[in-house]
Amino acid sequence: MIITADFHLGYGYNTKREKDCYSILDEILQEEENLILFAGDMFDSRIPRLEILSEAMGFLTKLKDKESNVKLIECDKKVNRRTLQGIPFISIYGNHERRPNLINPIQTLERAGLLINLHCEKIVLEVDGKKIAVHGMSHVPDKYSKDVLKEWNPKPVEGATNILLMHQNIDPFIYSPFEDVNLKVSDLPVGFDYIVNGHIHWKNEVDLDSGKLLIPGSTIPTQLNKKESQVRKGYFLLNEKLKFKEIKQRSFYYKTLESKEELEKFLESVEKEEIKPIIKIKIKNTSTIDLNIIEKKFKDRGILIFQREVEKKFEKQKSEILNKQLSAEEYGQKLLRDKMKLENLDDLTNSILEDDFSGIEKILRENFEKK
Repeated sequence: MIITADFHLGYGYNTKREKDCYSILDEILQEEENLILFAGDMFDSRIPRLEILSEAMGFLTKLKDKESNVKLIECDKKVNRRTLQGIPFISIYGNHERRPNLINPIQTLERAGLLINLHCEKIVLEVDGKKIAVHGMSHVPDKYSKDVLKEWNPKPVEGATNILLMHQNIDPFIYSPFEDVNLKVSDLPVGFDYIVNGHIHWKNEVDLDSGKLLIPGSTIPTQLNKKESQVRKGYFLLNEKLKFKEIKQRSFYYKTLESKEELEKFLESVEKEEIKPIIKIKIKNTSTIDLNIIEKKFKDRGILIFQREVEKKFEKQKSEILNKQLSAEEYGQKLLRDKMKLENLDDLTNSILEDDFSGIEKILRENFEKK
């Protein structure tokens, strides 16, 4: 069984890194496993480009051509028979895919019979003669996560290996300090052998009272921070034992330097690789350094990314948005929530996306009349 998360297909589109996200698909196809469990954020965008959607569909279709001995015992919802052909791919959707009250790309792939999506649902399978119960809660806004989990109240299936898939911030495992956190490790349900959480982009494995919390991490670096440079990417394999398998990836260096001399010395020390590494350098003092010259001089060493420590207010805000990987929709919702204190944000967002100007006007009038 493969346990993984956060492919972020489409990340780096139209850049030197646009093919990086697909390498994980080839690696997984080489594995001799019967079942794949995925903890959200297959795509980097709520509405992926057709080229990106095609890559995902091609990968999932190839899984149908493989053989497995997985049998369905029961499921909380009706299952398309095609989803059980070959190697089943059981998924939840993440925050990058969630579209309130609108169909998202994971649900689209389920309708095509390519995967099984769970949201506050479970499926029980027989794999190699053993019973596996997979429970899934797709992403919900973090301020609701504790309440949704409590209301759903998943219970382990007796006589089975119970695995719960989630995609949330779970204090102290938080994607960004700017995000709301409402759910703690102590709030997680008991009795599960494994609770698998996506969203967090670096691998972790934590012992709980009754099982383990597994964080597979993303399969490509997207935040490009120091933490991501220190933790290798990969996925879990669960058979008789649990192990983490590292994947082949582009090298990633992260350095904090103070002078031009240090910068040039470090870049000269980086060995040339067939696949250019990512080299992110945080400069403490940029007043005397022409980064354009440095980039031209060392462009053959890797994909160079420079970050100035002293930033203008706008640049800092922009950096925070990029680090959080917020879409325009998410950032717009955050502004409306924080600055205007609007209610019915999901309804307002959907009206905007659908160009429903009368709906927008109605919602705004209702909110302002209440105030």
